[in-house]
Amino acid sequence: MNSNTRSNRLILCVVIVTLLLFSGYCWRLLSQQQRAFDLSVAAELILNRVNTDTVYLLGHEQANDEQVQLRLEQLSLNLDKFVRKVQQDPDSAANPYAQALLHNVERYLLDLTRLSSMDMGLSYIERPFLQQLQTALSDTQADASLQLTLNRLAQQVHYLKRNWDPADEKVINQLLQQLGTHSDKMPSLRSLIQLTQDVTEQVGAYHKLRNQVIDMHELEGLVDWKQNKIRQASELKSRFFLLVLAGALISFALVALTLWRRNQRLSELSRETGLLAQAKSDFLANMSHEIRTPMNAIIGFSTLALQTPLSQQQRDYLGKIKSSSDTLLLLINDILDLTKVESGKLSLEEIDFDLAEQIDSLAGMFADLAERKQVEVIINKSVAVPDFLRGDPLRLGQVLVNLVNNAIKFTERGEVEVAITLANADPMRVRFSVRDTGIGIAEEKLTQLFQPFTQLEAGNTRKYGGSGLGLNISQRLVELMGGKITVQSKPGVGSLFQFEIPMHKALYGVSGRRVFFEQEPLVLVMDDNELVLELISGMLSRSGAKVIQANSVSRARAVLHEEGNKLQLAIFDWRMGQEDGLDLALEMSQHNQWRLIPILMTSAWAKEGLQVRMESIGLNHFLAKPMTENALLAKVDELLNGSSFDRRMRQAEAQGDQQNFHDLLQGTRVLLAEDNRVNQQLILEYLKRVDVQVTVVSNGREAVERVAEQPFDVILMDLQMPVLDGLDATRQIRKMVDKHDVPIIALTASAMPGDRERCLGVGMNGYVTKPVSKLDLYNNLIQWLKPATSSQVVVKPPETMDLLDLPDALHRLDQDREALQILFKLFMAEHKDDLWEIRSALRRQDPKAAMGLLHTLKGVSANISARRLNLIAAELERRLNQEEELNEQDLARLQHIFSQTRDKVSHFLLTGDGKEMLMHGEGRLPRF
Repeated sequence: MNSNTRSNRLILCVVIVTLLLFSGYCWRLLSQQQRAFDLSVAAELILNRVNTDTVYLLGHEQANDEQVQLRLEQLSLNLDKFVRKVQQDPDSAANPYAQALLHNVERYLLDLTRLSSMDMGLSYIERPFLQQLQTALSDTQADASLQLTLNRLAQQVHYLKRNWDPADEKVINQLLQQLGTHSDKMPSLRSLIQLTQDVTEQVGAYHKLRNQVIDMHELEGLVDWKQNKIRQASELKSRFFLLVLAGALISFALVALTLWRRNQRLSELSRETGLLAQAKSDFLANMSHEIRTPMNAIIGFSTLALQTPLSQQQRDYLGKIKSSSDTLLLLINDILDLTKVESGKLSLEEIDFDLAEQIDSLAGMFADLAERKQVEVIINKSVAVPDFLRGDPLRLGQVLVNLVNNAIKFTERGEVEVAITLANADPMRVRFSVRDTGIGIAEEKLTQLFQPFTQLEAGNTRKYGGSGLGLNISQRLVELMGGKITVQSKPGVGSLFQFEIPMHKALYGVSGRRVFFEQEPLVLVMDDNELVLELISGMLSRSGAKVIQANSVSRARAVLHEEGNKLQLAIFDWRMGQEDGLDLALEMSQHNQWRLIPILMTSAWAKEGLQVRMESIGLNHFLAKPMTENALLAKVDELLNGSSFDRRMRQAEAQGDQQNFHDLLQGTRVLLAEDNRVNQQLILEYLKRVDVQVTVVSNGREAVERVAEQPFDVILMDLQMPVLDGLDATRQIRKMVDKHDVPIIALTASAMPGDRERCLGVGMNGYVTKPVSKLDLYNNLIQWLKPATSSQVVVKPPETMDLLDLPDALHRLDQDREALQILFKLFMAEHKDDLWEIRSALRRQDPKAAMGLLHTLKGVSANISARRLNLIAAELERRLNQEEELNEQDLARLQHIFSQTRDKVSHFLLTGDGKEMLMHGEGRLPRF
């Protein structure tokens, strides 16, 4: 690994150095191109300026004109600048051609200067020449021929100055010879002759230099040099572009090579990751099997035990065992869905749920932890929040359980409050807050709080434990639900975690009932916690009770003295600071008048010790904290009215469902292939309750042998068994000619992605995951039974059959008319839109959804003994399962029977009289 790292670093350094060298060379080319271009432009400007100024200088008549001098100086400055610029060019410094060009430019500048000086010299010598000419004219006035010769001499000199011509110079020499014959006599002529010769000589030199300047032989190289620089700039530019193109191609090739090598490495890593993922999947599958097998027994037998007669304490313990097992199962599922969490593909449900029931379930989960820590948990739900909402109750519960458990875990004394309030009414947003009086969190730690595998500090980790994943997962879930967890905390004071999520009211009707005390009973509530006192008083007041609050034993005793004859119920907290609520209860039990008042004891901890003391003074009613509104009102209703709504509801639902499944599954022949004895016992218990004929084998080979020996309607096949596993056993069964169509349902603790596909791939029909739910097991058996089993259903119910078989319904409910009323109310509230939804599903060509609705309607109608509706729903479900189409006549017939059934149920609920519906049996319904 170190060798690879050093090699990669060396390659990177080489690449960087190469790129730097290449960039430097390109920059050099670009600089040379720019300098060559600038020099060509400067040469062009100099040529234009030289042409302009030379024409101006040569064409000016006054040699002493200031403008001529200014032009000459400006031209000289421009030439000097050009010379310096050429000299500063690194390429021209060592170039002989450039040096020769500079020399010629300097010579041309010197010629211009000499020309200007000669022009000025001519102007200076012209004055004495003219004066001497005048003197000679004066001296030769007597000689007309000399006068003529002098005038012609002056004229020729003037011509010669303006335009030098050898013929004019020859004429001047002839005139000077003529004057020379008279020079001995006249000294002025000798001086004139001498001045004329000087002027002629200087004019000749001037014109010679002037012609040389006009030809500009010295600057001919400048034009060639300029063209050379233009060509040089163009070549450098082309070379630069070619280098850039070559560099781009080389870079592209290097990038492609690098990507190819990286792709090769990624492919290798992908293969290694696939092997690791497979190992991880195998490990999780084995872990799932090992954990789910005992979990199956815990959850299954807890469910069975809850359906037997139990004391209140036993039911409380078993309910918490089942609730905690369900939570553990949810955590196991989260571990198995780890890939979904990591990839952000965790999905949420959107179902109706009872918030009060959810709170009841959560309260039971963390009650034991609160009791061990002796921390009081308070649940404060605002009345503005609807009881029935739509969302994902499991994920919401997971977040709340995590937050509350953390609050309890880090709180040594004080309380934990769970507040549920309405943050916004439209659109609805519900705020969930968890406040504690624990150790608090330092401000610098808040930013790390929601990071995975992060604890506050090592000391806290050792003391409180935890993996550091809970808050991270909770934050992800809340974000999926449309909110974000925020936290406010102060060390030594406590913390406040809260989040707001959008929610909707439930789409369908409510389940259960609302407890209301019409007689307005007077209730004494004693608790030392003011918040708990206000919450209990509010719950009871909203239900019609009158409440007297007492925050101490002395205050409660005073209320007993004042209102004891009017009190109908007393609710006492056990531990009242330094006082004991049981002391006052003992005092009441010994009082002639007060002992008739029912007492409900509450406490947040040490229920076992409290139970012994309660039994010693004859108290039987206890309500554990954290206290929910449903639990409180149900207990108060039981004490005041002698009813147990929860027990009757459970009995009505259990008996109704059991009878429905019994009718559909009775006599079915099932082969159970399961190697675990506990799971065998649990599934046998489920199947015996619906009179299913079960044959049990312990491995796949025995299952194959039994299938070959005798027929079965359904086979329940575990995947992991000794001797021969479920997959291989299924393959062998499918090879049998007369057994290839026997429904085989996978029954296993393996719940990894791909397991379902493997099961279906070998010929299995269904898939049930452990822990096995009784409802899932029954529904899978019904779904995969052969059509012959369900063909016994009457296609058209006889017109003479009763819509409601009340004697049969009451018989199944042990003549419990109140339970029957509960089932009727549930039917009216939750299934009023079933026909509309069935039609809607068929219109959008979704027969699977319509089958699900018909299946639910079939089960509900069986629960309330609505025979006609049950039969017609079963018939239409069977036809859809066989891919038959339902016409409008079928739906109209279903609508007619459904409406008649609802009318009968509504009449019974309104009048409470079912005499006209009793055609046989007991003759009249029992009174309340």
